[in-house]
Amino acid sequence: MDPAANAVIAADIPTATQQSQDITLNTDGQGQAGVVPNLHITREEVDCHNLTTGRDNKCWHELQLTTWVQGWIEGHTCYESEGFSSCFLRQVGWPELDCTGIKIPACTPPPLQEDQDPTVWYVAYNIYAINQYFGSWYMAVGSSASLAALNVEEIVQLINPPDDTNLILDDILITLTGIFAVAPGLGLNVGDMLDKAVKKGFEASKSLRTGLTFVENAIIGFPQIGRYLYPIDTPASSVVQIADLKNQLGGLIGTVQGNLNKTVVSVMADPKEFLAFASQGNFSAAAPSLPDQQQYLLYAFNTYIISTCLTGNNIYGTIAKDTNVQALATNGSQNHLNEGIDVSSCVGYSAQNVCGEWWFSGNYNSTFGLNHFSHLQRSFHDLLETIFQKYTTGQLLFDNAYACNQNGNYGKPIAVTVNAAGLNTQCLSQLRVVTWDMGCDDVGDTMCEFLEVEPQGQFLSGCGSESYFSVMDAPIYCVPRGYLGPLIHQRRYELEREHGA
Repeated sequence: MDPAANAVIAADIPTATQQSQDITLNTDGQGQAGVVPNLHITREEVDCHNLTTGRDNKCWHELQLTTWVQGWIEGHTCYESEGFSSCFLRQVGWPELDCTGIKIPACTPPPLQEDQDPTVWYVAYNIYAINQYFGSWYMAVGSSASLAALNVEEIVQLINPPDDTNLILDDILITLTGIFAVAPGLGLNVGDMLDKAVKKGFEASKSLRTGLTFVENAIIGFPQIGRYLYPIDTPASSVVQIADLKNQLGGLIGTVQGNLNKTVVSVMADPKEFLAFASQGNFSAAAPSLPDQQQYLLYAFNTYIISTCLTGNNIYGTIAKDTNVQALATNGSQNHLNEGIDVSSCVGYSAQNVCGEWWFSGNYNSTFGLNHFSHLQRSFHDLLETIFQKYTTGQLLFDNAYACNQNGNYGKPIAVTVNAAGLNTQCLSQLRVVTWDMGCDDVGDTMCEFLEVEPQGQFLSGCGSESYFSVMDAPIYCVPRGYLGPLIHQRRYELEREHGA
């Protein structure tokens, strides 16, 4: 059959996933699994019109390759159902290169030939580099599977949620995607978090931050790219119970990797999606890759699991607005606080920004804590220190949850938004956050509890099974260990954090 008989205009290349989705991976023994090493040296003296001088990211813009690719698409025909990458590579003389999916051994850099046209070579190299970027992401997600399973086991042991605590399947898939999903819903997304890590000298964070920027920019320019990375209404089972999660993680990781491959297939087939990445000018010097930073890749997943387990146990977050316990301890305020509320030891915060029962948010200039409606005197200090050392951050657990609650989205699935500020994932933390009612100054006034929920009727009553009284015959009222409500500023009622269930 004459190939021309099935030819279509390149501009009409289908965007549906009609390309091969087979995945081929190998380990080349040179650093990260499956990533072809950089064989060319980049120098400031690179002449973009002379490939023998090296290569540089500036060359995409200097050679005006976005316009060149658009012109090439209009002037060439492709086989029916043939995507952009395979059509281009075939017609420029490299049909043996297969970049239609995550196929690391088959998708290699184009060879340097004598009198090679730089425009053709750079476009082919960008096809390879973008493919390899997603390939490294695919490998990083896969390598995190065992750690994710271990984290689930440890988190369940720490929090001990009911076995029937439900997790939304789509939410799990989004969080397992990795760097995309980490974003506390108030502009402090994963990019901001990684920027802070870079400033502290964590070199691996630079690659993660750079990788996030590539995808942020691409999705902002062409939102369709995110349709597989952020699944909605998955036709499979919509709920996973916490008791079953560990056993199902292997399949869930496989689903996430499959979605990454679908994204590659689509980007390689659709020239508009390809240009959304290539036109940024970041794929001409080397093939960017994600380092194997499992801790960062699992922050979103860990946060979702922790917050859901806390909620399943009737543990909620509290916020004392415009309150800093370190300031209370050091500016003389302790002398004016209720005698039952001692913050004198909070002269500084731990490395996790924790002091006693509290975590301080610089973003909100407020203090967060955890409380259990059924066990008001429970201490959460050790839990906060542990989860912030190993699994998540205060910004992700508390700031994200507070933003979700303030927007009226508590209890709703994770919502991914894309705008000029970047990618944000709202309600990554499923924790309920309630605000201490600082307008209350009397035990008889709404029980001096929280603004958002009805009084629980379990504290600000006599401690224990009997009423307790001080030596002055004034009643002693029990409050949670993390109490920072309005009664801390008065001494008519003595508060007690040591008695009770």
